[in-house]
Amino acid sequence: MKRPCVLRLGILFAVASSFHFCKLAHADEPIRDGIWLNRISDDLGYQIRTAELSLTPKAEAKPALKHKFIADDFELQDGNAAIFYLKAMGFLEQNRARDLLSETRKKAWETAQEKGEDVSNYPPYSWLDMAPKELPVEAVKQYLSLLSFQPRDLAEAARRRSFSLDRNIRQVASPASILIPDIQIMRELSRNQSLRCRIAIAEGRVDDAIAILGQQYAMAKHLGHDEFLVSSLVGAVAAGIAYEDAIYLLQLPSTPNLYWAFSSLPNPIIDMKSALAFERQMFFEEIKLLRDVDETPRNAGYWQDFIERIFPQVQNLYLMAMAKDQETSLESFIMTIGAAYPGAKRYLIEDVGMDRDKVASYTTAQTFFLAVKRFYEQSLDEHFKWNSIPFAEATANSQYRNLDTRTQADCDRIGWASLPTSAFLPNFRAAKNAQQRAQQSIAMLQTVEAIRMHGAANGDKLPSSLDNLIVPVPVDPFTGKPLMYELNGDKAVLTGHRMNGLQDRLVLRFVGK
Repeated sequence: MKRPCVLRLGILFAVASSFHFCKLAHADEPIRDGIWLNRISDDLGYQIRTAELSLTPKAEAKPALKHKFIADDFELQDGNAAIFYLKAMGFLEQNRARDLLSETRKKAWETAQEKGEDVSNYPPYSWLDMAPKELPVEAVKQYLSLLSFQPRDLAEAARRRSFSLDRNIRQVASPASILIPDIQIMRELSRNQSLRCRIAIAEGRVDDAIAILGQQYAMAKHLGHDEFLVSSLVGAVAAGIAYEDAIYLLQLPSTPNLYWAFSSLPNPIIDMKSALAFERQMFFEEIKLLRDVDETPRNAGYWQDFIERIFPQVQNLYLMAMAKDQETSLESFIMTIGAAYPGAKRYLIEDVGMDRDKVASYTTAQTFFLAVKRFYEQSLDEHFKWNSIPFAEATANSQYRNLDTRTQADCDRIGWASLPTSAFLPNFRAAKNAQQRAQQSIAMLQTVEAIRMHGAANGDKLPSSLDNLIVPVPVDPFTGKPLMYELNGDKAVLTGHRMNGLQDRLVLRFVGK
């Protein structure tokens, strides 16, 4: 039986990250994708993104904390940021604006379809890949004027301490069925903010650009407070968009040194504690009757009634996992339980260590459901125990690196009793990678600012090594060590650790004051 384990969040991760992850090149020659120069590495097949930065050396601001992206605890106001995000995306009485935006986007789609091209080649979508100096400023400003009510609410959201959509999720019959358009549309808010930031850069409004970046980071932080991990992943998208906009901003000669602003950001910017805590219980919140399953022997009549009560809760789960032409009736579910019995029995005896005679005394149904519950709990712990280990240490450990492979092998060995684990086990590693990718981007930017600070104190010269910088350099969260750095003449290359097929390189050069 071959089924992908840890499926559910992997799909959500792909959806949430679709805007931020750049396209693969189709040839050996580099192509431009927004700020990035992309190619496929020849050795390991990693996608390497390269951005070239022309920088002006700049000493630290006076006072050093003059610029901040996110308000500190004293400045934050009590209140729910979600209200202001909802107001910013909700249009409320802005019917005319909504109609004009729909017309603009519809025209782009129709034109692309007529010409057989990707819609990303047409505005407003094409603007998202343009550098500030390339943007048709007046056209973009006219487009953003339709959303003129958003900046005020986004600024208010950034000043709020908490974020909650008040889903009352523990009282919901099926948490997995909750739709989250309010979260998905926040990607649109982030893209609009990116256009505002790049227009501000194009017009030299540095303070406005810094404020917008701060609102992007605040959004990423707030989304990490939500119950769903997919919200954290959308937060990672917002942080990724801020990363690219910041690369443009740091090249503006009038931009102050923002080293201490980046160093003051929360670490991690996307916390995920709430989401991970809920994801640990998600399976049992979705299939609540499984909480009643234990090792106490019960007769066949009890389990016949149990199957009839639990089937409505698991029906959609089995419909997703089986082939499209497979029946999902109560009868077929009972047949699945029977087919799963040998693997479930073997698992309880060999893996859980239960007494063979005791397991033999169970009905087929009790054996199946107990194996389902124990295997999910065991698999969940195997993944979530690594959350207490620093990420760099975890990724250096072979047990962590092989976690998904081992879980897949266990699923295949155990059989149908592993199906709920396949569908509901959170893709813990994908979520942690997204969280740390956001942190890596901040470390890259903070290191660039440390290099600008060094240049201002050393005759506009790039450092020969990061060890020569006058301020501490942040570590790459994937390794726990400083980013890779190499000086080549009048240029330097700052490289992040490669992870999940992606690696970033920033090519730096000073252009003088």
